[in-house]
Amino acid sequence: MVIQVREKTIEEIEGRLAGMDTALNKINYLESVLKATSFSFEIKRFLWKELSELYEGRGMFEKSAKAMANKAGMEISFREKIDSYITAAELFSRVGKVDDAEDMFVRAGRDANVEQKRMVKLARKNVYIVSARELERKGKRAGAAKFYERLIKMDLEEVEKEEIKGKLILTYNALGLFREAKLLEGF
Repeated sequence: MVIQVREKTIEEIEGRLAGMDTALNKINYLESVLKATSFSFEIKRFLWKELSELYEGRGMFEKSAKAMANKAGMEISFREKIDSYITAAELFSRVGKVDDAEDMFVRAGRDANVEQKRMVKLARKNVYIVSARELERKGKRAGAAKFYERLIKMDLEEVEKEEIKGKLILTYNALGLFREAKLLEGF
């Protein structure tokens, strides 16, 4: 269902959103606004941000991540662009989409200076650790293994690397991947 869009400013769009009752109506309206006309980058950033927040509130993390990635592509400052990419990566990680999350981290690192690259690297490590633990807690060991595999390839401190290696070996054994666990024990 396409909604007719007459609003031209952020204030008018916010007013129309305030008059809507459900999140799904707001999502439908915002998607219609994005398709309807060509707005300035400022308005499009606002629309993508609102859409991402609504999707996240409804538990639609993959769509929320895609909206945040679109917002990042329209950001003016590198700082905001990096923050948006990291947020998108976190949202992809919540769904278990390791490759998409990695792509967002790579994009964030591409636009970062030396100090920001360290921040992106730290964010990647923390997001992957949290995601792996969350997936393990839910009993999704195969998904957790993907995050542990990414972590083991990262440049980490020796203590962290050993801890992750141990968790990966346990996960491989639980999944019946005995050959992979034996290979990992050899390293």
